[in-house]
Amino acid sequence: MKSNELRKSFLKFFKDRDHSIVTSMSLIPRDDPSLLFTSAGMVQFKPLWTGAVELPYRRAASVQKCLRTSDLQNVGRTRRHLTFFEMLGNFSFGDYFKEEAIIWAWEYLTEVLAIEKSKLSVSVYEDDDEAYDIWHKKIGLKKELIFRLGDEHNFWGPAGNSGPCGPCSEIFYDLGEKFACGQKACAPGCDCDRYPEIWNLVFPQFDQTVSGERLPLKNRGVDTGMGFERLASVLQKKDSNFHTDLFAPIIEEIVKHTKKKYGTDPETDVAINVLADHTRALVFAIGDGIIPSNEERGYVLRRLLRRAVRVSRNLGVEEAFLYKLVPRTIAEYRVAYPELSERREEITLVIKSEEERFLTTLEKGLIQLEEIFKAKKKVTGEDAFRLYDTYGFPVELTTEIARERNITVDEKGFMEMLQEAREMSKAKAKFIPRGEWKVIKEGVGSFVGYDKTKVETSVLRYNEYDHTIELVLEESPFYAEAGGQVGDHGNIKGKDFTVAVLDTYWYQGMIVCHCKVDSGKFNPGPVYAEVDLQKRKESARAHTATHLLHAALRKTLGEHARQEGSFVEPGRFRFDFTHFKPLSEDEIAVIENIVNEKVMAALPVEKFSTSLDEAKKMGAMAIFGEKYGERVRVVKIDDFSIELCGGIHLNNTGEIGLFKIVSQESAAAGIRRIEAVVGMQLFSEMRKKYMQVHELAQIFGSEKDLIKKVNDFQQRFRDLEKMHQENLARLARIETEDLVRKMKKAGSRVFSIKLDKYPAQTMREAADHIRERSPDSVGIIYQTVKGKINYLICAGDNINKKYPANRLMKDISKILGGGGGGKNHLAEGGGGDPRKIKEAVAFLEKTVSK
Repeated sequence: MKSNELRKSFLKFFKDRDHSIVTSMSLIPRDDPSLLFTSAGMVQFKPLWTGAVELPYRRAASVQKCLRTSDLQNVGRTRRHLTFFEMLGNFSFGDYFKEEAIIWAWEYLTEVLAIEKSKLSVSVYEDDDEAYDIWHKKIGLKKELIFRLGDEHNFWGPAGNSGPCGPCSEIFYDLGEKFACGQKACAPGCDCDRYPEIWNLVFPQFDQTVSGERLPLKNRGVDTGMGFERLASVLQKKDSNFHTDLFAPIIEEIVKHTKKKYGTDPETDVAINVLADHTRALVFAIGDGIIPSNEERGYVLRRLLRRAVRVSRNLGVEEAFLYKLVPRTIAEYRVAYPELSERREEITLVIKSEEERFLTTLEKGLIQLEEIFKAKKKVTGEDAFRLYDTYGFPVELTTEIARERNITVDEKGFMEMLQEAREMSKAKAKFIPRGEWKVIKEGVGSFVGYDKTKVETSVLRYNEYDHTIELVLEESPFYAEAGGQVGDHGNIKGKDFTVAVLDTYWYQGMIVCHCKVDSGKFNPGPVYAEVDLQKRKESARAHTATHLLHAALRKTLGEHARQEGSFVEPGRFRFDFTHFKPLSEDEIAVIENIVNEKVMAALPVEKFSTSLDEAKKMGAMAIFGEKYGERVRVVKIDDFSIELCGGIHLNNTGEIGLFKIVSQESAAAGIRRIEAVVGMQLFSEMRKKYMQVHELAQIFGSEKDLIKKVNDFQQRFRDLEKMHQENLARLARIETEDLVRKMKKAGSRVFSIKLDKYPAQTMREAADHIRERSPDSVGIIYQTVKGKINYLICAGDNINKKYPANRLMKDISKILGGGGGGKNHLAEGGGGDPRKIKEAVAFLEKTVSK
């Protein structure tokens, strides 16, 4: 069965059993800060089991995009490990439980897909007699085909640090003796390849708290996950995921570009498998709006891409080539994921730009590695991490090159530093509650902030820890951070207490206010909640301005200039968009003029709800990677802009006041970033600029011809600076000429001279003068700066072949405690101890005297 048919078959089977078919969520989890990526089919359904939200359905089925990097070292080497994969799943929320889940799983595998029953075996949690009896008595499996396993194998979850979890039952497929490990105890649950798990039936019946306590789950149910690629390999009778129709076309493309044969050399096969896997992961992740960067998700993506580049170099590919695999990869998924085709050009260009950037830093990293090899016989963990962090240099490549030189690499030290960086990245996940939720009243609450900014309401649940309170209100006027717009601030007053709302965010389907107690002692009950209107107004100004900017960018630069992300806060915003070169000053001026014309026109800003299909017919732009329901909110600004958006906006563009771009930079390969200010924030910055001009005018006498006066002053300053440098050069020449006379008189070939307060260029010119006047000499020119020493090693033309300055620099630097390098005739160093200069000179005298 082909993969496209398999997806349809699975969804149809469960649709016929009254399951709602739910589309895959983005690889970016919407409201679960404990996860970097969507790692399982159940992630988008977590709130439905806990009872945090009202159930939209009791049964669901999906094909979910997933990304995991926990087994990265095994990807490509084993038949089953992948980074990106699809997960087939059916789910029950307080509806059917173990019996139906097991019966339907067996029916789908053996009757619909016609998998041989003799090839299947199962496992159950060690004390789950209910599941064991269903398999044995209802399905009729022999006892020797049912294995009881412990927590490691048969207790699943939670995804993240809290949430639904429970015992599970796994279904295994027997690939046969040739894939066995040879041990007598080899059976389902073994780490070898003989028994791949193809379906995991999880029975969520506990809600695990952050502290690890397992409470009864309100809507116990079913969460199944079946690896799509593994199932395809079984049905297509392939012994590896990489041999299925999901990978074969990509592998064909890799073989075409690398001129390597697949299936003849194990190491070549591993490399090709890695390239195929990582290309898929990159295409889907970038398609969902994740851009390679040095932070969080982007950091993981950059690591995948650079690992793939390293592997391609091992196959003899020296130039960027991963991007050439993108069209074929997208073509293979055009039926299941048609939205990828819409972004094919952007995905291709992002990967190409990122590849080219890394190939440049890779060469720089190789140069740095050579310097490390010359300086010492071991690459420390700090060295390896600096190469990785600064130049994106994979530690595997560092180790491989070092091994060729018989140099060791402190991989343990590297991994410790890498783990520390990962923990810092995970720690950036915003407001993960650490205490326990206390439920006052069931429900998730509702957002009323589009229409109200103050409301009498009550607390549904709260979480109190470390002088912090997280509150969920029955009716909340506070906007929770989403779509790039920061959450609302404000205050909540109750009987004898007031708490300040410092931020508002989504957590498992709930709008949570992050609070600190201002006065009194918090006591749940009726409260009065009020939004900080000034902050909200300034955020709304910035958010409405992003829509105007987006439209102006597309009008000025072209339709390719699509939004890739934003961060909107009171009075200012950051806006990322697809474009592959910096904006010119003329382009910035045109864009600013367009936006400000729309601001001055005071255009009406309409906000309304409609169906997704109707919004698309209107031409509303959607942010790629966002998941939209059947009903969506549309923000329309006259005939200039129309977008799907759930954020807080103004009623007309005139309220923005004024708009100004203050900076632009590269956010990532192929992505530009604009920062802009509006409203009172812009007024404040304009006032600062005015005061600076006013102060300059006072210095220069008046504002008339101020720019000319400043330019004239700068020119006079440059002329004086030039005269000063020339005088310094004359003084240095006098000092060095005096030094040469003394050397000749004493018959000495070794010298040292201190030239404090001279610029580096003057010191170099002094060295050249000494070499010219005394070609048989060698010595040190130095100066002290803030307790440290900067120094040059100078060797005349008649002596620098025997005593090259760059070689002497290494020995001198060891004495002084600094470091440096250079050429035979001149080397530069710094960072040493001035008190050891006599010792360094003595070393030179001893060396030359030999």
